Amino acid sequence: MEEYRGILENDIQILAYGDSRYSIFAGEDVNRQEYQVRIERVEGGFEVYTTRDRASVTGKYTFENFEDARNKFIRLLKLMVLSNQDAVKEGEQPVYSSPLWG
Repeated sequence: MEEYRGILENDIQILAYGDSRYSIFAGEDVNRQEYQVRIERVEGGFEVYTTRDRASVTGKYTFENFEDARNKFIRLLKLMVLSNQDAVKEGEQPVYSSPLWG
């Protein structure tokens, strides 16, 4: 798991998304925040999902292999950043405060 975690953390560093809310293999009920992208190791594969208001779960995706899960995790992270950047440009409130939106 540490190898997979390192790959994802490297991806996040390359994208300069370190200030975004994400969780990598922390356990489904650990460090859960509102508007967070998460990846978990589950029996038989991986789950990737986002949290919303009151850290409720939306759009849970299950994958058998790491590469597919990794791609979905990064895609959801990018969408979170892009949608909040657009919100700020339109004069709307982002879902949480981050220097990534500026």
